[in-house]
Parts: sequence; structure tokens; C-alpha cells
Amino acid sequence: MECLDIMDIKQNNIKSIMNVLRENNGQSGMTKKEIADKTGLSFATVSNLCNELLERCIVESVKRDAASVGRTPFSVSFAYNRFRTICLNLQMQSVLRLAVLNAKNEMIFCRLYDITSLDRPEEVIRFAKEKFDEYVQEEGEVDCTYIGVGAAVSGIFDLATQTLVNCAVKMYEGVCLKEIVEQEFGLPGYVDNESNLCALSLKNRIPDCKNLVYLHFSEGVGVGIICNGSLLKGHHGYGGEVSYIPLGDKSKYCGECDTYGCIENDLSIPGIVRNYFGMERKDTLEAWKEFAEAVSGREERAMSQVSSIAGYLGELIALLIFIMDPEYVYVGGELAQIYDTLFQDMNKIIRKKCFMYGNRRVNIVKDIQSDMTINSGINEFIYSHWMV
Repeated sequence: MECLDIMDIKQNNIKSIMNVLRENNGQSGMTKKEIADKTGLSFATVSNLCNELLERCIVESVKRDAASVGRTPFSVSFAYNRFRTICLNLQMQSVLRLAVLNAKNEMIFCRLYDITSLDRPEEVIRFAKEKFDEYVQEEGEVDCTYIGVGAAVSGIFDLATQTLVNCAVKMYEGVCLKEIVEQEFGLPGYVDNESNLCALSLKNRIPDCKNLVYLHFSEGVGVGIICNGSLLKGHHGYGGEVSYIPLGDKSKYCGECDTYGCIENDLSIPGIVRNYFGMERKDTLEAWKEFAEAVSGREERAMSQVSSIAGYLGELIALLIFIMDPEYVYVGGELAQIYDTLFQDMNKIIRKKCFMYGNRRVNIVKDIQSDMTINSGINEFIYSHWMV
């Protein structure tokens, strides 16, 4: 029989209290009785742990307006602004997005940097630390604690080897990025693919939804899946990998898996750019901008490609709907910028393929703010592992 250490039980109880406080959006905090009712813990346990958290400045006392004559209930609230996370978005080639969030998923700082000249992971993380240090110096003295740093990548974090595999940005392939991040920043480090992080963010944003799929299109094609309320990872961390599913153009060769028709050839941003311009473009984001502008202007060749993209995307979403039976499917990343243009053709294919659903339509939603979704997903990931 597995026996929990007393300290493990205490930590679990603290996390239960913290989760309830963090989920509470009220300005007046929660009384200890309300926390006890919500967590199922005894009032004595809640009272003792809240007093300890108050002493450690993790929670703070909140004054409530007295509704009637008598003693005003004592309430506590999570000290959101005292705790921050560092978010590194590394999912696009040659670009670093650095952000700082508080524990309430509010953006404190966000900036994009060109890292074209950097070709080693250690250089990228060192550069990120330098820019973070510059931000801290510019901000001045602030009463806050950084509890972790997370990195979003377009690849798979192998749970057994703790390395990155199948990375769209090749410099991170086979790299122990988590270890590099922790060494450079001196904080607990967390690494996962961008789509898993987006799915975690949506899980927190829509707590009543237990099944959703998040498709993210950037340097690669990623899928994050919440199944029965939990992030689907699989035995090795490869759960939900769709890059090499043969739903794409069957005439296109994939050098990664030595076969034809991989969906990433046609739905990744480099793949779309290559299909449109007929050649590889190193300035992927700039080339994508040109393509998106052509779509906005409804240029004939661009619209022809949009029709193809809609077809491939519809096939992929239909497959995921049949496998996962989600309530929501989100489409994020750069592809969300042209979502409105491709929606009609995409939706026709989904409705045709998903004939079993009848009138029970899946909510398909574009996420035009997916960079923020990634950051809040990193925040949730760090917070869930935080040893208070």
C-alpha cells in the first residue's frame, strides 16, 4: 500500500487551498469557512494553513464590507502580484518572444526579439536571460518572487529522455532544453510544445469543458488535447502527434519520415509559404505576411491555395473529432489570421465527414491571440508544479 508522507499531505492541502483562492475572481477574497466548504478540508486545517500562508505573504488579508451589524468575516486572497513567471516562446525559427506574467495570467512585460544570428540553444537561452535581466533593471525594485521559467517549442518533450524530439526548429532537436533553462535562470524550468500549453490555458479558461482539441500552426503543426479534464500526453509524451499523418498532398515527399503526404507539408507556415512562393524562404514570418496580405486582397493564386489549405484542415479536424469527440476545437498560430477566409470550405468538409454528429455541432473557434494563450499555458504549467 502506498503511504503518503505527512509533508506530501500538507503540500496537497496547501495546493487545494491555493487553487480555490486562485480560481476565485471576487475582489473580497474568501473566508476560511468558504475555503473549507469548497475544498472539503476541515475548518481547523484551513485556518492553520491560511495563517501559515499569511505569515509567508503568499496570501493576504482582505477587508470585506460588513453586510450587517457584527463582526466582519475575516477573508484571504491569493497575493497574485507577488508571484511571477517567465515565459519563453521559441516555436518560430529566428524569433524569441519573452514575457512576464503574474499568477493571475496578467501580462506584466512582453517583447519580441530577432535571434537570427543565434544558432545554438545555449546562446538563445543566454540571450533570453540577458534581456530578462535588462527588464528587471529597468523596472526597478519590486516586491515579487519569480517561481519558474517555461519554454514553448514546436516539438515533443520526451518524458523518458527529457529531450526534445521531432522539432520544427532543428537547433533544439535532441537537446535537454529544460536543463539549459534551469542552469541559466537559476529557477525551476518547464518545457512543452506550444499546442499542449495552449490546451492547458483553455482548460483553465473554460473549466466546465472536459474535452477539447487545440490545433496550433506555426513552424510545425501541433495538437494539444484535453481528454476527460486532463492533458493527453501518452506514455512517452507523444500523445496527439499529427505531423506525419498522411492527409496532405500525396505527391509531396517528407524527408523526416521518408514517405509522402504528411499533413505538416501543407499546414505548417513554412510549408504554406513554400507552396505559395514555389521555394524555401528563410524569412518565414515576412513571407507569411506577404501571403496573408494576398489572401486579404483575394488574389487568385492565394485564394486557390486557401481552398487547398481549407481542405487539408477540414480533413484533419474531422479526424480529430471522430477520435476525441471534443466539445471545442481551437485553431491558433499564424493560420488563425486567415481563418475567416478558409472557414466556409473547411466547415463543409467537416460537416460532410462528421455525419454521425447530426445536429450536434462541435464548437470550432479561432484563437487570434494564441501568443497570449501560450504564455498563460506556460503560467498554468509552472503554477501546477509549484511547491508552495
